[in-house]
Amino acid sequence: MKPIISETVYRRLLNLLGKFKSPEGKQLGAELSKAQVVKDDELRKDIVSLNSTVEFIEDSMAKPIRLQIVLPDEADLSKRKISIFAPISIALIGFRESYSFKWLLPSGTKRLKIIRVINE
Repeated sequence: MKPIISETVYRRLLNLLGKFKSPEGKQLGAELSKAQVVKDDELRKDIVSLNSTVEFIEDSMAKPIRLQIVLPDEADLSKRKISIFAPISIALIGFRESYSFKWLLPSGTKRLKIIRVINE
């Protein structure tokens, strides 16, 4: 499955990539280049996007993880807000609730399953 991104988020992230010359930026850029870009009002509510709160499970953990994907300057781990440039954010962005997939993270290849997506 290709990630699905709204036009506004796509443009916003492309603009950010020019400011972040890092391996994570390159990885996010690679994901964006594969994405299906849709009109903002066509993005389903169950798809992980910028500012989404997402609950997922990783195969080596017993409990689900819940976090919000935000812009780098809004990231605050104490509030469970992580940057779009974090490897887990790059893995989740553009995929929908109940989707399960393998992803290479810094700690190795993990199986992830998106349990719940909240877009307000």
